Amino acid sequence: MRQATQYSIDQIKELAAITSQWRGWDLLQLKTRRAPVPWRLQDAAAEVLAGRESVLDMGSGDGRVLASLADSFMRGIGVDVSKTRVDRARLSLPMKLRMRVHFTRASAHAVPAPDATFQMVLNRHAPLFPEEIDRVLIPGGVFLTQQIGEQNARAITGAFDEARGTAVGSRAGLQENQLPRTFEVLSSSGYEVLKHEQYDVPFVFGDAASLLFWMQAVPVPHDFDIERDAETVLEILDHIATPNGIVTNEHRELLVMRKPE
Repeated sequence: MRQATQYSIDQIKELAAITSQWRGWDLLQLKTRRAPVPWRLQDAAAEVLAGRESVLDMGSGDGRVLASLADSFMRGIGVDVSKTRVDRARLSLPMKLRMRVHFTRASAHAVPAPDATFQMVLNRHAPLFPEEIDRVLIPGGVFLTQQIGEQNARAITGAFDEARGTAVGSRAGLQENQLPRTFEVLSSSGYEVLKHEQYDVPFVFGDAASLLFWMQAVPVPHDFDIERDAETVLEILDHIATPNGIVTNEHRELLVMRKPE
């Protein structure tokens, strides 16, 4: 059942001004929920790790994924091009992990490490550079990535497509889908596919503030601007808001490959 929004353009802009400033404890106000999914990236990685490995996290962001796996490896390095994200990852890392887990500012296409250094390379929602992945993995090492699927949040991105008259939504405003090329390059180098799966499940924003924060933080679309896009936000609320929340979908792809010995 649809539920017409009671927001005005000015109210949406005021709410966006508030959510754009959300940091730290403010994120406790973020309300989202998702239907059950067949995998978690951390679980998929933990299935492969034996506790002795060195792990590289390409595009580590705030470091939460790498830190959450620390009990499953010996040494972890996270690289990200954003100084802000690297600083945040270092500050949030528990003291007990700081001898084994490190974060450094670097591009994933030029990792500051010798050839054949890591037993596992992780990549979550970050750009993919298959030649660099192959360079830093040891023979027999494992590459694992989770990427945002092309149909992610299609009810929302479709509304922007319609409003702008251009196809901005096919990749939810994110980078071009690099998974097919990565698969092709690594397959041609003899990599074995351990897993190649995807899911597409319902995802719900609990309120307009949570939706606006997500649009600004990702951002979706990549050039989201509340001054220009407020009317489209209202259209989205009018069309997919229900008494139980703002309903869209989450589409993810998982690829796990092993380098030949």
